[in-house]
Amino acid sequence: MSLFGPKWPLKKGNEDAYEMYDDIKDQISFYLKCLILTSPGENISDPNYGVGLRRFLFEPNLLAIRDSIANEISRQIRTYLPYLFIEDIEIGNDESDLDSNKMSLRIVYSIPDDATQQVFDLDLNPDTTIGFY
Repeated sequence: MSLFGPKWPLKKGNEDAYEMYDDIKDQISFYLKCLILTSPGENISDPNYGVGLRRFLFEPNLLAIRDSIANEISRQIRTYLPYLFIEDIEIGNDESDLDSNKMSLRIVYSIPDDATQQVFDLDLNPDTTIGFY
């Protein structure tokens, strides 16, 4: 079994100091979630890290805004997760409910040595707490 990074939240492991990810796809999902939800300036070791998706929640549901979000996600992934091959980024809003501030995100990607497409989905709803773990 190949081990990757520690699982979050940190927990004592049986075979290592901490529980570890044993699947690269789970590890990448964690990295994507961190990158997308971290606001620029929040990571003190690299103030440029992070998309800060929450800052877009109350923006108008316009194609230009969704394109801006997708471009920022692409730029951040190219910088911080360059081993991912991004095939598509979809930003969706609940257009059936004009008073809704919900946003959904789908990233279709692949990783080297694995031709299988992977999908990362994230739904943001300001009416509920976004659970990070």
